[in-house]
Amino acid sequence: MIAKDVRERLAIITPLTCAFFLAWSFRLFGFRDAVLEVLTGSSPMTAPPTLVAEASFIQQAMAVEFPAPIDYGPINEVCGRTPFRPGLVFTCEGQHGGIGMLRNQMLKCIRYAIHGGGALVVPSIALRNKNDLKDIETATEMPLEYLLERETFKKHLAAGCPQMQLYDRVEDAPSYSQRQGQPLQLLGDQFEPDHPRTGLRHPRAWRHEFDGWLASRGVQLQRERPVHIQMEQSFLEYPVRDDGDAFVHEFGKILSFRNDTRELAAKVLYALRTRFDLPINPAVAINPNAYYGAHLRLESDAIWAWPPSEWRFSRMHDQFEEQFRNIERTGLRTVYVASGNQTVVRMFAEYLTTKLAGSSSGGDDVRVVTKQDLLSPDDLRRLSAMTFDQQALVDFMVMFKASAFMGVAHSSFPWNVALRRHELSRYAAYANEGSDLLRDEYSIIMGMAKDYPYVDSFVTSIWP
Repeated sequence: MIAKDVRERLAIITPLTCAFFLAWSFRLFGFRDAVLEVLTGSSPMTAPPTLVAEASFIQQAMAVEFPAPIDYGPINEVCGRTPFRPGLVFTCEGQHGGIGMLRNQMLKCIRYAIHGGGALVVPSIALRNKNDLKDIETATEMPLEYLLERETFKKHLAAGCPQMQLYDRVEDAPSYSQRQGQPLQLLGDQFEPDHPRTGLRHPRAWRHEFDGWLASRGVQLQRERPVHIQMEQSFLEYPVRDDGDAFVHEFGKILSFRNDTRELAAKVLYALRTRFDLPINPAVAINPNAYYGAHLRLESDAIWAWPPSEWRFSRMHDQFEEQFRNIERTGLRTVYVASGNQTVVRMFAEYLTTKLAGSSSGGDDVRVVTKQDLLSPDDLRRLSAMTFDQQALVDFMVMFKASAFMGVAHSSFPWNVALRRHELSRYAAYANEGSDLLRDEYSIIMGMAKDYPYVDSFVTSIWP
């Protein structure tokens, strides 16, 4: 009887022990090894040490998309003071622009939906015309994952604002087929059209004005007959700091760039480190004494939007000269350039070589590179298959991590980069090291207000 009892217990314990061992082996090694195999094409038992080191570098670099991981606390606080109600659903359809402006437009639309206390449909994107870069408002609508991670967004918003219901399609909202009339279109600044350039004076009064607007249209919110609000795209009118600095630093983190573009950016960083022996730690947001990031805004759509006859820094020479002066000041000799015009990049490299050769610091060793110069043939094919705006995501991530960075004031792209980097600055203000529109120890937005016909309110209206 005793022997039989022992056998029965062993029959139960043995498979449980094996299952426990296998489960923990997977947790300790399986996920890591699976990622390694995806990145290198080899298992950890057969991958050369250099491939293992590269895979580890890429994993770490991909994880550092912001200066610090998301803290849901400030978002929880804002959502917690907002009464949410059923029967109201907001959509942010066909958001358009370059990645800097498009991302901010989405965040602003989501912020209005929080103010309104309604449900939200995952935002969508208007596809840029590949044959005409300035045509950003096409009728071709793309899902969020065209540029951003859908599941990451849903996860972050659910954790940050659990009161808000989120749907993949507006038709998924309960009783949508019984909705009240046609969708109602609304501009964010519709209730305060005379606001100053710095944005709405009374953003927290938006809910009261919105509810009054609904009432004026005879709308009564009912769970069984929902109301669909289509938020139209207004421009830089929301004062992002109204909710406090902590919220400013966290809210933008609900949107994450596509994983494949972050992987390509990490591979660019690895190539910079290995090819030029640069001190780049992938786990650190910004590494000193590594490389310089130059954003050149001289593509065809930029020249069309900001003609050189009126805009000083739309002139190639003036933009080049400001970048040269800053490069000389930093002493950095590896220059990573972000530009959608490769001819401009070549001209800039020649300009730098000539200027630095005639300076006291010398220019023979300056290296001007782009993502196209640093990616492997296979990765370059992946990059080439991407659109203009998808490729820009790679540059954004590499620029974010640069030792020093400079861009122009009339583009939202460099403002997004510089404002995100500013979170690491020891300065609270934006111009403590000089007279440029933004100048801290990490970034410069070149020139003063007098150098531009006008300066959009990027500082007050962009979530980093």
